[in-house]
Amino acid sequence: MNNKKTKKNAEKFKEWITNHKRKFFIMFLTALLLMASTYAWLSSSLNVKIQFLKLSVASNSGLFISLDGIDFSDSVVISMDSIIMDLKETYPNHTNQWSYGLWPVSTNGILDSNQDKFAVFTGDLVHTKERNPNGSVKRLLNTVRRNEDNSSPGNLYVAFDIFLKNDTGSPFADNLYFADSTKIDYAEDTEEELKLEMDGILNSIRLGIVRVGSVPLNSTPDEIQNMKCNNACEMLIYEPNSESHSELSIETALNYGIMLVDGIEVPSYAIVAEGRRLEHTNGHIGTGIPLDTEHFKMQETIKDFTKPVFEVPNAITKARIYIWLEGQDIDSLETNSKGVDLAVAIDFVKDLAGYE
Repeated sequence: MNNKKTKKNAEKFKEWITNHKRKFFIMFLTALLLMASTYAWLSSSLNVKIQFLKLSVASNSGLFISLDGIDFSDSVVISMDSIIMDLKETYPNHTNQWSYGLWPVSTNGILDSNQDKFAVFTGDLVHTKERNPNGSVKRLLNTVRRNEDNSSPGNLYVAFDIFLKNDTGSPFADNLYFADSTKIDYAEDTEEELKLEMDGILNSIRLGIVRVGSVPLNSTPDEIQNMKCNNACEMLIYEPNSESHSELSIETALNYGIMLVDGIEVPSYAIVAEGRRLEHTNGHIGTGIPLDTEHFKMQETIKDFTKPVFEVPNAITKARIYIWLEGQDIDSLETNSKGVDLAVAIDFVKDLAGYE
């Protein structure tokens, strides 16, 4: 993407943002390049690249954002520099993860309420000459959990902390919602033919968020940055297009003995534990093969925005955002795909429940 095109896309979204009031926006403008691949899991030729990613905030209701819990404003730019390099002095112990490419990983979010990071797994898929009872080729999966103990500029997904300041004087906590304008979609100038080719990957993108905790507005930077779960962390995962299945995904899923029907949701069973030589088909339903419940669990996701994301008291709240390509999503079966620009926008709306 050249600078002129990037600027044009950014200006379009800036205009879109200004038309909304009392909303908190997190906006990702991404360019995804998917090379020829077979099944998304551990396909060495799969390469989804982020060329441009921007986070913007628009709010007139006393809600502000920060990447270090010190400098709050109505906008921040998300890049390797802003969430890694630029925080060395102001937030030295952060554990943000940047990636110049999105590769398939799998996560069911936090495994318990005392964890402030998603348990993210990669997999190594091995094809064998054996056949499953349903006639599909037996594939063995080795899974390994990713480490987020330290920051990294070269991970397989993007994860970073944000701090939300709700400075409205609400006597009780307000509710934070995803607005209907939250979306994962193609850039406006994407050709229709390319959209059809990329549908499977678009349907496999996930957005996740963990609420860690809140501290008073007058807290020190050390107190703000080092909030702990105290067994009260909560999270959610947003899955767009859960009922949409491309023709290519439907066709390829048959190789796994799975019958996909466009318009009918097929839940993803994300990886929840490390394992060696796992029967990959045991991680999907509809195959006629029993589910391996020790290593795979249904990914609980939201598809609409009726439920609050979490509460935001009159305080500073720490949260962590994830964006990734879900390798266990059956729609991530893609071949011979091309690059495409995606606009990913997370739009938060804060109510005034604290005054009711």
